[in-house]
Amino acid sequence: MDSASLARLIETVGTYKQDSLMIIRHGKIVAEAYYAPYVAGISHDLRSVTKSVVGTLTAIQLQKGSLDSVDHPVIDLFSDKEIQNVDDRKKAMTVQSLLDMTSGIEWVERFYTPDETLMRMYKSPDRTAFVLNQPMVGAPGAKFNYNGGNPYLLSALINKKSGQNAFDFAKKELFEPLGIKSAKWGAVDAQGVTIGEAGLFLSPHDMARIGYLYLRNGMWEGKQIIPSSWVERSKEGKISATNGFQYANLWWSLPDKGTYMARGRHSQLILIIPKLDIVAVMTGVLRDTEFYSTSGLIEDISKAVKSDKPLPADAIAATLLTNAIHLAATEKPSAVGGMPELVKTISGKTYQFSDNVLRVKDFTLNFLDSDSSWVITTHTGKAERPTDRFTGLVGLDGRYRKSPPALYGINAAKGRWVNERTFAMERRILGRGEIQTWSLTFDGDKVTVNFENTDGFKAELHGETSE
Repeated sequence: MDSASLARLIETVGTYKQDSLMIIRHGKIVAEAYYAPYVAGISHDLRSVTKSVVGTLTAIQLQKGSLDSVDHPVIDLFSDKEIQNVDDRKKAMTVQSLLDMTSGIEWVERFYTPDETLMRMYKSPDRTAFVLNQPMVGAPGAKFNYNGGNPYLLSALINKKSGQNAFDFAKKELFEPLGIKSAKWGAVDAQGVTIGEAGLFLSPHDMARIGYLYLRNGMWEGKQIIPSSWVERSKEGKISATNGFQYANLWWSLPDKGTYMARGRHSQLILIIPKLDIVAVMTGVLRDTEFYSTSGLIEDISKAVKSDKPLPADAIAATLLTNAIHLAATEKPSAVGGMPELVKTISGKTYQFSDNVLRVKDFTLNFLDSDSSWVITTHTGKAERPTDRFTGLVGLDGRYRKSPPALYGINAAKGRWVNERTFAMERRILGRGEIQTWSLTFDGDKVTVNFENTDGFKAELHGETSE
């Protein structure tokens, strides 16, 4: 692969809010970049790439024989549940239709809307039953409808067939054989089921291991982990999905480009290009409207491939690649303003908030210490631990300041004064795939906080201090 082309690719990806890019060819890492403030070795929120891993776990069940067939009717597998809205269509719903997002169940999945089925599922006391009880709107296999309920049922099926939740099953049957050690997964629900549609964290290196398993047709170190026929179907993508993509087995594909992939919101990606013997991994924090297109990435990677044999040494191109990787890891400061006199009044004061959707109890900013910092206390709703306290440093020079690691991860934050009364802070938990913006406008003893994250969720909070 041409080093100069890879350098340009790393620079192009860097114009978006990406966290990492890695390209592997013939089993060797040929380019690996981490974009500041993210750094190597941090497990990353995979969002819906989790679904593809749940599909892989289903494939392992087939390989082991604990699941007899993907054509098995779903309601027969959950005979312990009193399932509602049963008709001929629901009786015909199979494991394969869950894997292909063609189950036919009624489902609305739009972020932060009151009627969103996914949010109602999470509020349900029995999420598996909630999904099974949804009415049918079409025949299974007839129409693609991307939703989080299907992989949730597949995660629950792992409990049924193996006696352990999806995370524990994955650790033994997938992560350990592949040498994956960075895995974290969200807590189980009241029935002991691991979230199937999201919540898995892996480092970019371990994401690449999942991709390499598929690139090698389900084989790892001489052992068939998943059936080769499973990989072939994932690659073919028999189901017409959205925006020109095909779909199958909880994997996306672009057959005309000879690629298939696991995709998650905000540019989480495991990309496989079999004809070039390439696996590429990308992680990020992008809004959905700002992402670097998958087709563009495929084309740029493919153009960098010049031969199946090693290229002649090119010192200039090699230097360009080295410099591009170094520049990616070097944070470029954003513009900042001055410090208003108000800083002396508000620094160190605790502002308390009325009930709000973010469950924020109070907020403190410290500008007068040697390192500027912030503290947020939130309500947990749990009697045994009524509040949580989050704290971190904040850079005022246009660069993120990283805080020491905490249980929830590594905070990185930077802030600037927008005007004499408004302070805007960007906060990240590295690897979380999200940027939070907190805009605080002070008026005497009162403060108005406008919150927004890269999922598009917004909230306005009102607080005051008695200090």
